Amino acid sequence: MAYAVRFEDVIKRYSRGGPRYPSLRYELAEGVRRIGARFRGEHPEPRGTLALDRVSFEVQEGEAFAIIGPNGAGKTTALKLVSRISYPTGGQVRVRGRVAALIEVGSGVHPELTARENIWLYGQILGMSRSEVRRRFDEIVDFAELGHVMDTPVKLYSSGMQMRLGFAIASHLDPEIFVVDEALAVGDSGFQAKCVERMTKLVAEGRTLLFVSHALSAVEAICGRGVFLLDGRSASAGPTRAVLRAYLEWIDEAARRRGVRPLSVAGRGLVIERVTLHGPGGEERYAFRTGEPLIVWFHVRALEVVPNPWFSVGVNDGRPGALLLCTMLERPMQYVLEPGNHVIKCRIGSLPLGPRTYEVWASVRESQGAVDLVDWVCVGAFRVAHEDAVAGPSGATVPWMYGPVRVDHSWAVESG
Repeated sequence: MAYAVRFEDVIKRYSRGGPRYPSLRYELAEGVRRIGARFRGEHPEPRGTLALDRVSFEVQEGEAFAIIGPNGAGKTTALKLVSRISYPTGGQVRVRGRVAALIEVGSGVHPELTARENIWLYGQILGMSRSEVRRRFDEIVDFAELGHVMDTPVKLYSSGMQMRLGFAIASHLDPEIFVVDEALAVGDSGFQAKCVERMTKLVAEGRTLLFVSHALSAVEAICGRGVFLLDGRSASAGPTRAVLRAYLEWIDEAARRRGVRPLSVAGRGLVIERVTLHGPGGEERYAFRTGEPLIVWFHVRALEVVPNPWFSVGVNDGRPGALLLCTMLERPMQYVLEPGNHVIKCRIGSLPLGPRTYEVWASVRESQGAVDLVDWVCVGAFRVAHEDAVAGPSGATVPWMYGPVRVDHSWAVESG
């Protein structure tokens, strides 16, 4: 199958420094400076912000392709290169077909013109005849639900109305390649559902879709393949589910690292030097799967004799209240911590948790009077990784988006 869009080692660097609108004098001075540096054998580092760094991927004709990643990863820059709004600094961007783009709210529409005038203008820009635009006109108006303001200047529209008009025009005027950025987030949920349905229909008709969105369930439902951009580079590319899994695991790992508390916690007569997490074989690790056991090691230093301290471990997902609570208060133990270093271990069997990042909290109480030696404090974090067995149309994204506690369950449908 032929490609619709191809990126070949694409580099995009935005210039930085100098005047916003360079004059002839500035350009001549810069040229002389560069020539002088070349004669002196100097090779100055390129100046500016590197938005894309040798990115390569290919989108086939009639394919729905996702570009995902955190803010600042280079997603919008990639779409602007496809739309010819901007051009690469290095490498090649090859595009086959007529491109319609919705990259930001109001893109593709002129604020001084009415909605009616914008429909005719956009069609002419795409090279469509008046009869083709006329044939699509009523569909566009019905889809945008703006029939009551068709003769009102677009600058008087709300951001949501502008987005509806832009999407309706771009998606109905026969684009061969449809480019959609996160602008859909402005619309209400009902219109977002219409947009997803429209994009799915375009792909079914053989059009090519490039889709950027933080609504990962929509990405998974619409797109068959994609690329995960991180700091301007391709971190993962391939089937959508694998790319989404790589992205979500990166999000969870970043959250886990933010949750790590390397500093020791001092209490009365007792110091928690650090807390480490371990698998069933004793290996230290911070990524687990649903159903696996987790062992928490408290590395403590007793400053004096501490008889029968009661340790407690709590796990939550960043919201108030513990999802799991394991405490010696339920099972009193008879032991004494002599001055020196000790390791207290708590084994949590069969984690009933779904994929996401979790915080580990701890407290220590004395056996007499139940007074806190160490008050509740966050001492670490871990993440539960995705289960390979999870299937379904949104199998990669749903486990991260809903309840954290997982239980065995089954479904049955009975007729009659």
